[in-house]
Amino acid sequence: MKIGKVYLVGAGCGSTGLLTIKALELLLSCDVVLYDNLIPKEVLTWTRKDCEKVDVGKRYGGLSMKQQDIQDLLIKKAREGKTVVRLKGGDPYIFGRGGEEFLAVKKAGIDCEQVPGISSAFAVPAAAGIPVTHRKMARSVTVVTGTIAGEHGQEQLQLDFETLAKLEGTLVILMGIHHVEAIADGLIRAGKDPNTPCAVIMEGTTQQQRCLRTILVSVAQESKAQGFHAPAVIVIGPVAELELLSKKEQAKEEKATTQRESLSGVTVGVTGTPHFVKKLSTALWQQKAYAWDMGFMDIVPTQTPLPDLAACGWIVFTSPNGAHIFLDKCRQEQRDLRSLSSISIAVIGPGTAQVFEEAGIYVDYMPPIYDTTHLAKGLIKRIIKEQKHTSLFPLTMFLRSQEGSTILPALFQQQNLPFVDVPLYNIEVQKEKRAVALQKKSDYVVFGSAMGVRAYFEGIEEQTVEYVQQTNVENHRKKSLEPRYLCVGDRCKEELEKYTTESILTAKEASIEGIVSCLYEDRKRNAKKEDIL
Repeated sequence: MKIGKVYLVGAGCGSTGLLTIKALELLLSCDVVLYDNLIPKEVLTWTRKDCEKVDVGKRYGGLSMKQQDIQDLLIKKAREGKTVVRLKGGDPYIFGRGGEEFLAVKKAGIDCEQVPGISSAFAVPAAAGIPVTHRKMARSVTVVTGTIAGEHGQEQLQLDFETLAKLEGTLVILMGIHHVEAIADGLIRAGKDPNTPCAVIMEGTTQQQRCLRTILVSVAQESKAQGFHAPAVIVIGPVAELELLSKKEQAKEEKATTQRESLSGVTVGVTGTPHFVKKLSTALWQQKAYAWDMGFMDIVPTQTPLPDLAACGWIVFTSPNGAHIFLDKCRQEQRDLRSLSSISIAVIGPGTAQVFEEAGIYVDYMPPIYDTTHLAKGLIKRIIKEQKHTSLFPLTMFLRSQEGSTILPALFQQQNLPFVDVPLYNIEVQKEKRAVALQKKSDYVVFGSAMGVRAYFEGIEEQTVEYVQQTNVENHRKKSLEPRYLCVGDRCKEELEKYTTESILTAKEASIEGIVSCLYEDRKRNAKKEDIL
């Protein structure tokens, strides 16, 4: 039996932009991911649909899988012939126990490779404008961990304060915020100047980054008073006083205009199919929003072969999912795409058109407004115009979801145009995924389809009924806690209005760009209201 391979991969710290290209390539192709709690969760959406994802914890004060169990699982999955990514925050070999895992895997006779990551020890201070070395201020840097695992797995502090207090360069302490009082006290007792500059950077490189600049004697009291918590990096030494211009400082200087137009810090829950969630989430992260993967709808291709297309004049696709599955089926069934040369292709919008363009096929019709109604009406008008000299109309084939809207066939029936509706795939609701998604709190929740709206609120209803039965409390879901809902298209809005009439936004254009623009406009309106108040 073929033995797989294990990759110890650094996910960088905080920002997804700090993930290396090699790490991304491995995530896109691997069979299994064992990930730590502190990695940016959105990177998990970049894996294959069938990739197994295992949360092993590894966060101070939280539940974690035992280190030996993690190593055993790495070996087990590799022996099953799988490519395994062990995804760690920062760099696997910098206080990440990567060395232990490497030795355990190699001892088991399994190939193992380490993929370096950008460590928070250097990236986080840099994101706050602090260089850990400086020719005139600090010619050396020492990195230590403020938390280690004891003999029985308990977390404890164990530092050589006598040695650390004598260092003249920069001291960077990782995983030390829980012991900051003991660390400051230990260094001062060992002879460190109480007035030594000190900085604490919390959630560094992310949109939630906060930085406290103080002195050693005050760091414990001030960080506690300001609510600083893990993940945080502590920097001690002269460079902690520096505040070189960084992206964070630039944003502060331009806050009169930038903050109103930016999605920075906004949390957006994205529901829908994996393709929609991945594409929208990527766009939102690029705009500095925090995107929650709330996808609980899986695409399941039908097992039926594609029908004979020779009699078709038009084939119609209403989503990128359908386009992807159609092209996949063509490859699986060894159908030559040149056979489509005499068939016209209509799509609902640019996302679907792009799928075909990537395969070297350019579509023949796309409506100016990207929804089913405009697709149907526009295509009908074109078909009738092209066939005005004959009473024979070409057969149109709809290649789409089993749960597709009835609008498309209904409008063709009204015009007595021949068509056939062929289901390419089903959309299945994964209830466990939905239960997890509904626990996430967001400023906005985005829906890409009416079915997604129904499935979402059905999940809320199930949770509410269960809660009421257990606690005998009514009105568990309070409107004051509801996010603002953003839907794509009128059909989606009509479905949403069945469940709530408040906090509904509708994108002017049924596209990723339309959704992002709608969020921008709403943020601008809210900013103006705050100014008035």
